[in-house]
Amino acid sequence: MILSIDGGATKTCALLFDEGSMKLLSVGLAGPSNFTAVPETTASENIRSAIKQIENKSGISKSDKVRIIIGLAGIGDSTEATERGEKMLWSIFQREDLRIENDGFVAYRMSNMFSDGVVFAPGTGSVGMFQKDGKIKRIGGWGWFAGDEGSASWIGKEAIRTAERQMDGILEGTDFVDLVSGHFGEDFKEVVGSLERDRSKRKVALLSPKVVEMARNGEKYAMEIIKNAADYDAMIVNSMLKFFDECPEVSVLGGTMIAGSIIRERISSSVRCKIKFFNGYHVAVGGIVLGLNEQGITPNIAIRDRIIKDLDEIIKNFDHEIRINSLGY
Repeated sequence: MILSIDGGATKTCALLFDEGSMKLLSVGLAGPSNFTAVPETTASENIRSAIKQIENKSGISKSDKVRIIIGLAGIGDSTEATERGEKMLWSIFQREDLRIENDGFVAYRMSNMFSDGVVFAPGTGSVGMFQKDGKIKRIGGWGWFAGDEGSASWIGKEAIRTAERQMDGILEGTDFVDLVSGHFGEDFKEVVGSLERDRSKRKVALLSPKVVEMARNGEKYAMEIIKNAADYDAMIVNSMLKFFDECPEVSVLGGTMIAGSIIRERISSSVRCKIKFFNGYHVAVGGIVLGLNEQGITPNIAIRDRIIKDLDEIIKNFDHEIRINSLGY
């Protein structure tokens, strides 16, 4: 069996897959496990929580033979960060045969598998990767202070900025003031003050689904924010496509893709190549792709898509509170 874990700044998604029956057996969801964005104790607790859900639902035990593959945000960012992340994971699993990768690499294997191509991932943050002649290069991923454009945290920051302008009378209305205050459960000025102190990327990113809903309902400032996010997504995809003479595999994935056609159609209309879109929690399927490949089983698109279809169905019927707390919707 293969246990694949995807850990990021908003959620942790764990999948248990049986390569004998080629079936997805169980799914676990929890909060963030990006140890560079949240305390290591929090990251560790969320990974343990996702695994516990898998154990409870599947009946698997530590004595069962399981290949564990983990894609974790923060791994590969620096030598120090990688060492911290690996140490944390070894303490959780108490075994050294873990395969530990950056979550972006696992995302690439999920979306484009082993083909050359382009992947852009606007999730909580944003990062791009392209593979040419079998070699993967990274673009973006500068963090939320100066980067992460087009991501959920960027959309959240734009919502807060819009609210500030409404408070100051620069923009009309109070929709965004009400949105931000309601989301955080505090007076708007108190919200801004607390965010200045703790700078919680995840809390800000979880505003994104609500901005998307406002855009779907025709709110003009929300529509402008989503349009600008889509335009940046298209721009960074096009910048990576400059390295290819012909259209390679192109994928865009991440939590912002829950916006559906309102963002996907605008990205597609600005990019010369056909794009495949995936949700953020699909990334964990990349660990299954890697695990199958290790065993000499060549995973194809049909296998990948069947796993994703099964995962979507499980997520749709997942415990509502856990889903909201981990995915934001």
